[in-house]
Amino acid sequence: MACLAGTVFAQKDPVSAAFEKYDGKEGFTVVTLSGDMLNMFTQAAEEKHDTTFQSKITSLRILVREKEKGDGSALPDFKTEVYDKLDKQAYKEMMTVKQSDQNVVILVKENKGRISELLLMVTGKDDNVLIQAKGDMLLSEMADMGGKCQINGFEQLKMLEKAK
Repeated sequence: MACLAGTVFAQKDPVSAAFEKYDGKEGFTVVTLSGDMLNMFTQAAEEKHDTTFQSKITSLRILVREKEKGDGSALPDFKTEVYDKLDKQAYKEMMTVKQSDQNVVILVKENKGRISELLLMVTGKDDNVLIQAKGDMLLSEMADMGGKCQINGFEQLKMLEKAK
């Protein structure tokens, strides 16, 4: 029984497992921005009087599956690898958009109106993006960031503004 308990506690959360699994693999791009780098964005934004980055984002990770190579091999789907394995009690689903060729899901962990983690998943034939932002953020700040960041998948955050 002690062996089984150790195995259960040793399992990684599905988000971290996906980032680790595909880091450095052909056909995938992984971008990790540390809190220090994000602080530099904050300082630059303050100089321009732009409040987009005033939230306290401590880390930002982006995982992108490049488009299919046409060899017919099955590519992973972040919905089955991440979303289906998430602890749904810990996350609040903020938005789901289903289209014929892609699905977008935005989930948050929040406490008293502040977001400690935001997950954005875009899945479909051509798109497969997983974005994880951690810190102390407001939903409105994330929506604003979605309109200003030039990062694949981030444009989906603009939909949060419409949902408010």
